[in-house]
Amino acid sequence: MEFSIILRLTALNALCFLGILSKDIMALEPSFDVPIVNITVVAGKTAVLPCSIDSLGDFKVVWTDQFSTLLTLGEKRIIDDERMVLDRPHTKDWNLLLHDVKYDDRGRYTCQINTMPIKTKTIELIVLVPPTILDSSSNDLTAKEGDTVTLTCNVSGVPKPTVQWFRKPHADSRDQHKERVKTSEGHYGNRLSDDHCLYTVSHRVYDVELTSVPIATVIGHDPVVNNGVGINGETLIIHNITRYCDGIYECVAFNDVPPAVNRVISVMVEFPPEVWLVNQKLGQYVGKETILECKVTAFPQAVSIWKFQNQDLFNSFKHRIDVYQDRGHMLTLSLRLPNVTREDFGQYSCYASNSFGMDEETMILYEYFPPTTLTPAVTATAIPRHTTTINKRNRLFKSTIYNENELIPYNRTLNGHNPGAPYSGRQGYNTGQTNSHHVGLLIFSSILSSIYLFDTSCFMML
Repeated sequence: MEFSIILRLTALNALCFLGILSKDIMALEPSFDVPIVNITVVAGKTAVLPCSIDSLGDFKVVWTDQFSTLLTLGEKRIIDDERMVLDRPHTKDWNLLLHDVKYDDRGRYTCQINTMPIKTKTIELIVLVPPTILDSSSNDLTAKEGDTVTLTCNVSGVPKPTVQWFRKPHADSRDQHKERVKTSEGHYGNRLSDDHCLYTVSHRVYDVELTSVPIATVIGHDPVVNNGVGINGETLIIHNITRYCDGIYECVAFNDVPPAVNRVISVMVEFPPEVWLVNQKLGQYVGKETILECKVTAFPQAVSIWKFQNQDLFNSFKHRIDVYQDRGHMLTLSLRLPNVTREDFGQYSCYASNSFGMDEETMILYEYFPPTTLTPAVTATAIPRHTTTINKRNRLFKSTIYNENELIPYNRTLNGHNPGAPYSGRQGYNTGQTNSHHVGLLIFSSILSSIYLFDTSCFMML
């Protein structure tokens, strides 16, 4: 009896041992289903750290950070940070969610299984930060001609942002057009020409194809030149600034993490006035209206007046002065004379001044006389007429110049003949000539005159 009981107990132990052994043989070790990956996320977004485990069984899952801080145990959050949540969309998933990621959250996170030895999976969290321009950057400023101006655009971000500079003149501030500060490599030293300006980047000089812009230096870090064009740096230094360098300067920071940010800095340059007259001389009729104009460029604008014969002019019934604002720092000073008199002719001056200097230009207003038109004179040409007188002695014809004032008068009587009448005419004529003789002589002279006039007319027509 006792032997049978012992045998049964031994069999039962054997069966239990075999059951336990078969159970251990059938059980599998836990394993990570997802390969090790690095997670990149933009600050402010939600990061998902994946951890998928096969055949976990009764083992536990733990999340820790790079400082070995216990974050979760099983399905419970241990750390007092509500941004961290354990996400299990499927049975084998033990993902760690991190909401509103901050840059300080970057680093190594570990998913662990409490096996012997412990199994781990490490994930590197990379946090990108969009560019930000710090408040310590430059604000709007005003400088004098010849000063050195430093513009600073302090930025932060991951990866480190690149800063590009743009410039837009104040005259074009209403437009959207702006010029990128351009560079072309290959020039060293310091030189300034009228058409170019030199930029120094990390001790290298670049020749800038930008008209009327002075030497400038960009420091901070080496530039990133795209296609040989562009200048980058957090600090822009403008040496020996002139009036042509004022404008709206804009620094744009970007690091391929949108959005890019910008900062606008207004630079004003103070300089003495420059006066430019539209005309140096102007002629006008008496009684006409006349407008004289001059352009004044200055900053700040102060005194701008018209003078006549060195006397200041003011608004009156004879003069009207108007001021028109042009682009940039230019204004137009207009002097209107509604009715010009001879007393208004003379020298006019446009005068401008401010705290940095003065300038003055003069012009002459003179009386305008219309040019006289010369009418060609019409002259009459006397055409000589020929007549012929008959010599009584030889009866030969002799051509002489005929003058109507020297015609021989004929004293007509009742019978046509008055031989006894005295004659005071030309000498050489017989007072006893008959009427028929004088008539024939006149007819013959008329015929010769007609022939001569006809020949003369033909010659003039040719």
